[in-house]
Amino acid sequence: MSEVFVEVADLVGQVTDLPVEEIAADARFDALANWTSYDALRLLTGIEQKFAVRLDLQEYFAIKDVGGLVAAVASAQEKSG
Repeated sequence: MSEVFVEVADLVGQVTDLPVEEIAADARFDALANWTSYDALRLLTGIEQKFAVRLDLQEYFAIKDVGGLVAAVASAQEKSG
């Protein structure tokens, strides 16, 4: 399990109040309990602050699961170098 995944899963857990152990890479955001667009924006803000990256808003909202978000964060980290 990558460090990026652990940190992203922790942020997802904070936003959704779900135990981090229940958050898998294939967990779809639209299937998370009480997931709303407000939660999505809170998660985006947390990701950008935690990892010091900027994610394209349109690309971010196209991400369907935690694994996709981890990949996007890792890619953004590589670009910001």
